[in-house]
Amino acid sequence: MKLPLVVVFTKGAAKSLDSLDAPTRKRIMKKIDAVAADPLNPRHSYPLIGSSKRAARVGGFRILLVILDPNLLVVEIETRGQVYRRI
Repeated sequence: MKLPLVVVFTKGAAKSLDSLDAPTRKRIMKKIDAVAADPLNPRHSYPLIGSSKRAARVGGFRILLVILDPNLLVVEIETRGQVYRRI
């Protein structure tokens, strides 16, 4: 069995996560942990077309991720309408 990836946050992603309310933050962290455990599982994240990034959905939020073995880099956490504008 493969060990889970080590989760690393960019400064902006960490700031976005800290600004959220506790229940939402907990749901997002649960999703990030699930992706770290099995990063290529389509139930947890999906590849973005034309990019090396992957995205995960949590309600109205999107988490942009990059798999850099042995790390999972969390690039951005934003609402659905905002996150795709900066790709």
